[in-house]
Amino acid sequence: MFYYKGAFRGMDNVIYFKSEVPLLQHDVIVLGEKTYFIESVEKEFLLLERVGSIVNVSV
Repeated sequence: MFYYKGAFRGMDNVIYFKSEVPLLQHDVIVLGEKTYFIESVEKEFLLLERVGSIVNVSV
């Protein structure tokens, strides 16, 4: 079992979850009814981006 914590860029909220398989950068995961794209992985910390919605826009 692998234990992870994840966060969104620019936000203070952190989510904790476990996985039966190791997660890698660019994987897509489903937690409950929400889908997330793993932007980067550092040890057990994941930088997440919501799939299907705009999280960050820069010009």
